[in-house]
Amino acid sequence: MNEWNDIAVISPARDIDISTVATLREQIDTLVEQGVRRVMVNCLNVGFIDSSGLACLLSRARRLHAKGGLLSLVNTSPGVTRSIQIARLIDALHVTAAVRPPVPLLKPGAMPLWSKSVSVREGVENLGYYRHRVVDMISALPMSASDRFDTALAAGEALSNAYDHADGAAGCTMMVIAYPDRVVIEVRDRGRGYQIAADEEPDETEERGRGIRLMRMLVDSVEVMRRRDARGTLVRLIKLLAPAEEA
Repeated sequence: MNEWNDIAVISPARDIDISTVATLREQIDTLVEQGVRRVMVNCLNVGFIDSSGLACLLSRARRLHAKGGLLSLVNTSPGVTRSIQIARLIDALHVTAAVRPPVPLLKPGAMPLWSKSVSVREGVENLGYYRHRVVDMISALPMSASDRFDTALAAGEALSNAYDHADGAAGCTMMVIAYPDRVVIEVRDRGRGYQIAADEEPDETEERGRGIRLMRMLVDSVEVMRRRDARGTLVRLIKLLAPAEEA
């Protein structure tokens, strides 16, 4: 995908079925016509997706794919995930379950394949450069193109927080660490310091809160904590390269 700002999140208020599919189709089509190339359907309030809903999602996913984009379903319940599996559409629709298995601890003595540290330039105009830099750094890892995009977008959200809340990212650093089963990205800033528990819902009226919600949709683990080594915030993102049982 060439554009990094053309992303939209749609949150249906109820099930995706014959009674709601026309509205969803219109929403997606309008976004695509406006140039959006990444549509995320947040299924937090969706208990069921019937055949008409699956047909709509599949057709719009294909339309976006033809334009170099991607449609994703995030926060799907076990039942919704199962229905998509039964319909054999789990590969056609990029699905992220609401309840994910916990990220396994690194095995004792596990050593990184490589690690790279990047000093972040001041100025929010540099943000796009670092998203593409992350894609380049993880390009050789066993990840799909959509997973690389998600990882880079999440890293961009972490950096965006630094730009917003740490004097334009002055003194900010980004570390990318590759292990056999995961990639870890750590963004350290020198702002006032912020922390949120893994099970805590951020205030959606805050820009930082919306960024945390999006990061949680994109990667397998998000930690936001005050730094212990200096003043500021540490954001740690983990994207698994393989299912936990294979790690």
